[in-house]
Amino acid sequence: MSNQKTVPTSINFLFGGTAGNIIFLAERRNYKNAFNALARIVKEEGFLALWRGTIPTMGRAMVVNAAQLASYSQSKEMLLNTGYFENNITLHFVSSMISGLVTTAASMPVDIAKTRIQNMKVVDGKPEFKGAVDVIIQVCRNEGIFSLWKGFFPYYARLGPHTVLTFIFVEQMRNFYKTYAYSYSS
Repeated sequence: MSNQKTVPTSINFLFGGTAGNIIFLAERRNYKNAFNALARIVKEEGFLALWRGTIPTMGRAMVVNAAQLASYSQSKEMLLNTGYFENNITLHFVSSMISGLVTTAASMPVDIAKTRIQNMKVVDGKPEFKGAVDVIIQVCRNEGIFSLWKGFFPYYARLGPHTVLTFIFVEQMRNFYKTYAYSYSS
């Protein structure tokens, strides 16, 4: 028998998870609070730095909403037409999962562009990227086209349940409204 003590898995997980953060110590900005962060960003990077990444964020929001809404409606309609589904929570769940998949595939390139623009360095007054299209071109050129979907499954693991819950709640509220709002109006 060994006298060596084993470290609990939870402690290993904690230290292993935080060890990766040491890399970022050199890049930490050590803001004291939100107001200090705002003042320092304006002073060190300029007033417009507060809005860096706004346009790509709006672009991402448009892509996510368009992909989610269109793919949910289309998949719901196509699944209903197969004859295997009725208009119930099972249909809403499957349609939402399909919508989450389509939304993930459509939004990841835009999300990568948005994130890289928000985190870009400005060297000698010159930004690292000219815009979202420049980010996508550079990523494809330097890392390959499939790197635009790097981390697809974790992204889907986050977006899939969000999409499912959103559309199930919407459908349940729609059913509630149809049931109770029409009965009061008569």
